[in-house]
Amino acid sequence: MQQTTDHNATAAGHQYPNKSKIRLRLSGVGAATVVAFLATAGLARADGAKQTAFKFYGQLNFGIFHVDDGQDYDTYLTDNDNSNSRIGIIHQTELANGHRLKFHFESGLGFSGSAAATLDDNDLNLKWRRTELRKLEVVYSTPAYGALSFGQGSTATDGVAETDFSGTSVVHYSSINALAGTIEFRDAGGAGSGSNINAAFRNFDGARRFRLRYDSPAVSGFALTVSAGQEVLRHGDDRDYYDLALRFDRDLDQFKVSGRIGYARAGSDRSSVASSIAFLHTSSGLNLAAATGRQQETGANYAYLKLGLKRRWNDLGETALSLDVFEGDDLAGIGSQSTSYGIGIVQKWDRYNTELYAGYRRYELKGAAVAVEDINVAVIGARWKF
Repeated sequence: MQQTTDHNATAAGHQYPNKSKIRLRLSGVGAATVVAFLATAGLARADGAKQTAFKFYGQLNFGIFHVDDGQDYDTYLTDNDNSNSRIGIIHQTELANGHRLKFHFESGLGFSGSAAATLDDNDLNLKWRRTELRKLEVVYSTPAYGALSFGQGSTATDGVAETDFSGTSVVHYSSINALAGTIEFRDAGGAGSGSNINAAFRNFDGARRFRLRYDSPAVSGFALTVSAGQEVLRHGDDRDYYDLALRFDRDLDQFKVSGRIGYARAGSDRSSVASSIAFLHTSSGLNLAAATGRQQETGANYAYLKLGLKRRWNDLGETALSLDVFEGDDLAGIGSQSTSYGIGIVQKWDRYNTELYAGYRRYELKGAAVAVEDINVAVIGARWKF
């Protein structure tokens, strides 16, 4: 799928976790499982490696954002947190009988991003923090038994709310808070309401954490994924995270279909469900994506719908157009209603591995303690992949 499952906002000023705490997290069943999987990898390697591949990749993705909160506005250049600037390294060894052993490192570059920008603080700065680390994992996969992943990386529910064939995810998708998440809603007098876009617009998608993850082989297009882990990059979070997801991917004659549903539990007091489904009519380029999610304890929920069209209308590459709508209840508090409309266009420039994009989004929040102004965000930018 043309899917971007990027949660890129970072936190500054945290201390590294205590080393003894990390050792504790690797004890017991998790450590035994890792030892067993490494031993299995060693046996497969002893039977003869076929090929070793090394890949370096990355992207730069900057946009010019114009944000109007109803009382003030500003225009600024920043990293686009829909898919932030990053680099990555993959080292993969093909083992006997189709087995593979992969090491994967990926990190954001550390540019200040759109999700953290405010009207008062939106300078483009470069400061790498450990929360920029996206992947630092070892993956051992087999054709018959699936794949086992250990380290920092995607939990089982990462991406379950973001299935999308539109080709416009770089400018808008179901995680609609990534464009301007820290912008606060203001009342008619200009006072802050205490609620920002992050609080009022969430899709309950999974995250990346230090975890042990298992992916089953696909059977008739269905695959099961489970993971268990903890947060090691942010200070003060001692919860255990458990995730379960079912995935479906299938080509059906003129259509491509992709679906996801997942359940995530954080500690003993928070759980959520999220799902998404996407269709693409391959000959016409028409596509549809829908997502929904619910926070179990509070009942906060949302629904998201996106319609798109992508075709090659010029020699540069494929052009993608889409529009979407988001409706949420109780996300910013009991009785609140969150509504957003967006439109986006992405033009691929194949020769230079670049996407040129433009988008507009309107955020509305009703039913809060005080009436607040709408927030409007427009962006133009480019993503270059290397």
